[in-house]
Amino acid sequence: MTELGTAVIIGGTSGIGKAIAIRFAATGAQVVIAGRDATRGEDVARQCQDSGASEAAFLPVDVGDPASLENLADTVAQSFGPPDILVNCAGILQSGKRVLDQDLDEDEQLWRINYRGTLIGCQVFGRLMKKAGRGSILNVGSLASFAPLSLPAYTPGKHAVMALTGILAAELGPHGIRVNAVAPGYTLSDGLKSRIAAGERDPDAIIESTALRKFVAPEDVAEAALFLCSDRAASITGVTLPVDAGWLTQAPYAHYLRGNPIKD
Repeated sequence: MTELGTAVIIGGTSGIGKAIAIRFAATGAQVVIAGRDATRGEDVARQCQDSGASEAAFLPVDVGDPASLENLADTVAQSFGPPDILVNCAGILQSGKRVLDQDLDEDEQLWRINYRGTLIGCQVFGRLMKKAGRGSILNVGSLASFAPLSLPAYTPGKHAVMALTGILAAELGPHGIRVNAVAPGYTLSDGLKSRIAAGERDPDAIIESTALRKFVAPEDVAEAALFLCSDRAASITGVTLPVDAGWLTQAPYAHYLRGNPIKD
């Protein structure tokens, strides 16, 4: 048995999920990458094998479809047994807009994938972990879990992921299961890169908004995920950990300083 055992990463075919899968693989874990894109998923599985995974496999899933998540859990249980770790990383982004302009079809899509996909993933794999009497669940929140960002479908959903994480930590703790979350800041993944290229994000303004004056790398989030899912965090549950290059610190500090400048 490796330190991590068997880890299922839903949304592991790209970005943060891919980085987490590869980092877990480097510990010798058995890694299951789940997502919609089989080509990318098989490629990540090969990279995980090359990185040291005891075994790496891709399984298809659509997190917007509860039956697909149920089938994923059944397949994992039959092929690998109850997993030691679940990472809920699948999600979609939103461009800024006002609440009064929020399209309801987009709102439904974001809730169905970002929140309900996470909820159902926790349910189907949480039941397997409960029977086994062990496990660690890691959800992926966002800066929007803490701050009222101008993303009127994405932000409430990520607030909800943080609340869900706390509720599950209380419910599953007595069964030997820890539940935590990471809240990535502006992470330089393919999704953010495409929005920068399309002029939907200002990279210079983003960097200036962080205390460390940098983007977060997917690998930075993966390191936090590894810690929270490992035995080194054996007494940590119900936590949502920002991995944001200091954005949550810098934003209020900088705005306060504008109206209350420090006198030299």
